[in-house]
Amino acid sequence: MSLKSLKPLRHTVSFRLTLWYAALFMLSHMVAFGLTYVLLATSLRQKDHDSIQAKLHDLADQYHAAGLEGLKKELTLQARLQKTQRFFIRFAAPSNATLFVKIPDQWPEFDLRRLEQETLSDTAQWLWIHAKDEDEVLEVAAMRFVDGSLLQVGKSTEERKEILERFGWILGSIMLPVVVGSVLGGMWVALRALQPIRHLIQTVRTIAAGAMEARVPTRQTGDELEELGRLFNTMLEQITTLIQGMRSTLDNVAHDLRTPMTRLRGIAELALGTEADLPTCREALADCVEEADRVRTLLNTLMDIAEAETGTMTLACKSVSVAALLEDVVDLYLEVAAEKDIAVALTAPEDLCLYGDQQRMRQVLANLLDNALKYTSCGGQVALSASQDQHQAVITVADTGVGISPQDLPHIWERLYRGDRSRAQHGLGLGLSVVQAVVQAHQGSVDVSSVPGVGSCFTLRLPLAAALLL
Repeated sequence: MSLKSLKPLRHTVSFRLTLWYAALFMLSHMVAFGLTYVLLATSLRQKDHDSIQAKLHDLADQYHAAGLEGLKKELTLQARLQKTQRFFIRFAAPSNATLFVKIPDQWPEFDLRRLEQETLSDTAQWLWIHAKDEDEVLEVAAMRFVDGSLLQVGKSTEERKEILERFGWILGSIMLPVVVGSVLGGMWVALRALQPIRHLIQTVRTIAAGAMEARVPTRQTGDELEELGRLFNTMLEQITTLIQGMRSTLDNVAHDLRTPMTRLRGIAELALGTEADLPTCREALADCVEEADRVRTLLNTLMDIAEAETGTMTLACKSVSVAALLEDVVDLYLEVAAEKDIAVALTAPEDLCLYGDQQRMRQVLANLLDNALKYTSCGGQVALSASQDQHQAVITVADTGVGISPQDLPHIWERLYRGDRSRAQHGLGLGLSVVQAVVQAHQGSVDVSSVPGVGSCFTLRLPLAAALLL
């Protein structure tokens, strides 16, 4: 495989993560090995120094007890019994002339003339003498006695060097599997850690190919990548819902616009195809204006809903008396209620005020009251009431109408949705969509409960003016 073929791989996160993991893994092991080597070397050096000092004091005790001859006999006896370690031993006169010296066999050749050239004034002192042709060092500790004579005991670093060299070879042989293990471990960690990202990429590619139902598989790990996958799936669900809503809205708009546009064209063709007089032409133009107004109302309402849902609707919020607002709306529909012989009851405290746009809230309540009167039979009742629940104003619009079927109830807030019963009535199918959008734009909520054949009750919850002014 050429370096050119590896160029795309070098730019991947997996490759960089593998390198970082391998580098950190190897660096940590190198630090650990280096620290172990230093500690071992220090320990071996300290052990040698302790053994030299112990031997020096032991020989000093022998000298004090039996003199130089007794010291020689003791060393000879230890050599025969093979109880002595490999030590360099030198005894010198007060003038530093060598009286006795013992050098172990097969030791490197050291320049011992330096021992006779050194002037020692302290009771104990360390000397280091390098071998002539090798890297070994003779470490020597000295002790001067009261009579001026000098005892020196030393040990070569040859054994220590061999131990450290073998340890170094062991560390070197371990480094190769460490390097291989670090690279393989880095690859495993990178592949394992980035697996959710690859699932995300594959899902995006699948969606780009047209499969909108694709979702990112998630694992129950509780980490950030799982949260990213869940958030991405939630976003996809929202996008799918919006797309389906747009398709449904466009279908409904196309369906609801087809009738007025067909009527417009039919009226215009009829007026153009006949030799109509001026009153007939005026009537045709009036019908065209009516249908055009219907289309404009439909489009304006859809724009209002979109503005409210996206938070771009301009609201002139202020303190609004709930009682006065309900009275204004009821006054608008008194004539309609009288025509159908429907009793309209109103109950609201005079001091209850909500915080909102008066015109928009009047539009909301008018839509609810219009629907209540539209679907309530002659002789029925409609009740509007208001109350306070903690920091919210609660407004209810209840009727004794036909009610809403359980199949239609979950869909009544959708744009242009019209149930089987509502299609028998004149309307755009946008009234409740406007209600929900405007109420939510006011940081409120709207709920409905309905029993077919008994009636419906819509409940609005809106923030109080006093609560927002605190």
